[in-house]
Amino acid sequence: MREDMLGDFKECASKVSDAMEKNRLGRGKKVGKGADGTPTKQVDHVAEKTAFDHLLENTDASILSEEKGLVERDGEGYIVMDPVDGTNNAILGIPFYCISLAYTPDTLSEVEVGYVKNLYTGDEYSAVRGQGSFKNGVKIEEPVETADNTFCIYLGRNATPKSNELATRAQRVRSLGSAALSLCMVAEGVFDLFYHRTPGEKKSLRITDIAAATLFLREVGGEVYRDKGEVLDMDISPTERKDLIAYRDEDIREELP
Repeated sequence: MREDMLGDFKECASKVSDAMEKNRLGRGKKVGKGADGTPTKQVDHVAEKTAFDHLLENTDASILSEEKGLVERDGEGYIVMDPVDGTNNAILGIPFYCISLAYTPDTLSEVEVGYVKNLYTGDEYSAVRGQGSFKNGVKIEEPVETADNTFCIYLGRNATPKSNELATRAQRVRSLGSAALSLCMVAEGVFDLFYHRTPGEKKSLRITDIAAATLFLREVGGEVYRDKGEVLDMDISPTERKDLIAYRDEDIREELP
């Protein structure tokens, strides 16, 4: 069943990629509001409609999406979806945005299938619980070897002061605009750390952003935390937001403010 779900996710992502390629104009136009009250852009609308059409036809699980919210269905479990993680990148033409699809019986900690596809490059990240993580069909074993620490940190007006403090402790810092892809790159070893913290968690991440990539990271021995020690879990909710810290190497914890 889990392998079948992964196959459905891959087909879904392929259709979304094709639909976005055909609808390049007007990507940034506001066309409504998502389930959490934030604006829905044309690019999100096109991607979500395409994804829903495929998933409704080929699966029977309930579906949680960033724009539509929770759509209850008769099947077991939930598909947790962000049709475009990195919307602003897609609008601006920055090649770092993806579709994120996960299946879970209930919560983030129980995710069984995860799939992330960079909709610009075509790179695919997939994981099935207990079977490891794969990039473009190749199993990830040892992390990429790097000489210096590279941290991916959410920065700017909505970041906490600790985020700026942490940035001074790394040899290199990146802030790329897609949580799902950033977490996958932590799993690969490209980034040593992903750090996303905002005051009061008002601009923090939703389960739709991170469900698939969290499994991808956990399957290579990494972990996602709320703080220095509490493992992150989240409910099936379109509005719940949580800060997170993610890494593969426990030694990175010593760098945290």
